[in-house]
Amino acid sequence: MANYYGYTSIGRDFVDTAATDQVLIRADLINHFNTRLGERLMNPGFGCVVWDYIFDPFTDEVRYAVIENLQSIVESDPRVVLRSLDVAEWEHGLQVELSIAYVEGNQAEDMIVSFDGQSGKATY
Repeated sequence: MANYYGYTSIGRDFVDTAATDQVLIRADLINHFNTRLGERLMNPGFGCVVWDYIFDPFTDEVRYAVIENLQSIVESDPRVVLRSLDVAEWEHGLQVELSIAYVEGNQAEDMIVSFDGQSGKATY
């Protein structure tokens, strides 16, 4: 039986947008990653800073700011526990490797999320 219910259009053809559990949690994280900091109406502190740094030199300061923001995003979701996170430069942007454990059930997952500066999207 599913613990979480919701809807997502990520990877869907709009015939069935219902999602549950891990699929929904992943979609929610990707949606948060795809929201620029300050873009959400009435909540300027919500969002991801990666898009502000995507074409900047990947200095230690930038790396630290990105890691700190991504940790905050993942830790703000009570359905998961962040186990590890690493950021590296990637073809046209940044690539993030995260390991999360789902609070409900005894499952963990490693995710590779690519922040593509050309398309302006984060994909899993």
